[in-house]
Amino acid sequence: MEASKISLTNKYDFNLFDAFNIFDMGRVGTITVHDIKDGLNHIGVYPTQEEVELFVSRYDRNHDRRLTFAEFSDAFLPLDLYYSQVLNRRNANNSVKTFYKRDDCFL
Repeated sequence: MEASKISLTNKYDFNLFDAFNIFDMGRVGTITVHDIKDGLNHIGVYPTQEEVELFVSRYDRNHDRRLTFAEFSDAFLPLDLYYSQVLNRRNANNSVKTFYKRDDCFL
């Protein structure tokens, strides 16, 4: 898993802000199981309900069945401090956009 996180960090256009906004279409600041499943379906990934619920339960620190940006970020930040800092410093690609198309944030 760590190697996958580092590989994702090395993708120059990947950032946590745009990734979160793919799922937080209502801009409420949290994402639910439904938001994640719907967002993934829009980009051609079809996880089971159980898989998405397992992901949310793994990173949901306060057990409200919603992920904040910080909780969501934990899923993607490498344990290696160098790569974690690289990803944390990376700005959004679409910082001037108020509307995100789910499939135009990343290559």
